Amino acid sequence: MILPFPLATSGEIAAVLRPGAGLRPDSALRTLRENNLAGIALSVVPRTSSAAHGRAVWYSSLMLDVARLYRWHDLDAAAEVLVQANELASHRAATFVAEALRDAGLDPDARELDAASGGALSRLALLTESRRNKLGSLLRIRRSTGTIVGRMGELAIVEAEDGLRLGVPAPSPEQATLGNVGASVAVDAEQLDPRSSVLWVRPGFEAQGDQHARVQGLPRLLTEDEGRRIARDVLVVG
Repeated sequence: MILPFPLATSGEIAAVLRPGAGLRPDSALRTLRENNLAGIALSVVPRTSSAAHGRAVWYSSLMLDVARLYRWHDLDAAAEVLVQANELASHRAATFVAEALRDAGLDPDARELDAASGGALSRLALLTESRRNKLGSLLRIRRSTGTIVGRMGELAIVEAEDGLRLGVPAPSPEQATLGNVGASVAVDAEQLDPRSSVLWVRPGFEAQGDQHARVQGLPRLLTEDEGRRIARDVLVVG
């Protein structure tokens, strides 16, 4: 089963909030915050072999739906989805994914991240998809998933799971891995008005496991900072 990557960046949220407007991520987050629609963030400092480097902030991918509903001026529905988004961002599976992201870099491979998190990424994706299914028509989009089977000019040819082939805009250079033949993708189609629509293409991956299964704890050694606070060697098991 192909599922969308269950986390989103502030840049993605900004793009959904104001399609084609080049809205700054901080402006998008401020707009949502001022309307009581701020989502819980997962702040990750990637680790390197020598030291921590940079910082990445992720949100539940349901925040994309919050942004879309706000744009449609449906504040009640946006608030309803926000509750779901914050529950998922606070979920135990999200904690395991955030820990695995510290070693995955700023552009994580979903399959490797799923393995490193002990299947927590699959669990989070399954839970997210379950919430979206329950929201149904409230989201005002048509969803599909599939695999890129070829390229044609500026379009990537996606074969959906039901056999239908879609031509979707090829990802930008910084998202080049999304356009590789064989890559899994998720597509949300939104009708902006009677004459125009937009396709949102996001990374997808083959989810494993059951949304009701327990996420296994992964043992790890404490960091130097954690060790100094504890003042002794400890093996932490989640």
